[in-house]
Amino acid sequence: MTKTRARSARTPRTLWLLAALTGACHSKAPPASSDVPEKPAAPDRLRDDERLPEAETAFGLSLPPGMRLTRQFKDSAYFLGKPELSSVLLALQPQLTARSVEMSSGRALFARTQLERDAAGRWLRIEVSAEGRGTQVYVQDVTPPPPVRGLSEQEIWSRVGRNPDGTPINENQQY
Repeated sequence: MTKTRARSARTPRTLWLLAALTGACHSKAPPASSDVPEKPAAPDRLRDDERLPEAETAFGLSLPPGMRLTRQFKDSAYFLGKPELSSVLLALQPQLTARSVEMSSGRALFARTQLERDAAGRWLRIEVSAEGRGTQVYVQDVTPPPPVRGLSEQEIWSRVGRNPDGTPINENQQY
């Protein structure tokens, strides 16, 4: 009887040990990753990880959410949206170097200002006005062109259409 008891006591320990060793040897393989390259997204579609920007921008100036681009030109842009005039001004002011703003009824003007974080050093004119139930923002790049250097006096006069004595190159020119 003692042999049977000893054998039965060893059997559960042995089975447990065998089960542990079997589990250690036969671990599940990781799922195979598909090496199939993703199909390139169409240029007018967003990728899965890409989202629309919350706010529109013009010349690096971030406008508050709710403002949408209505017209854009080479040196200016118009935005229209539902935010109130005061909330638009509060969103724009921290981004600008202007210390003052010209205020009138339903309109604010930053006549000549720069952006705090603009490496290009552009000068902007920003008009914010109440339009119907919303606000319109007009941003214009008023940066002067760089001065032309290295021209002779003759070339300078000819660029403005004059002879060195100030007379017009073209006699039919009035000014």
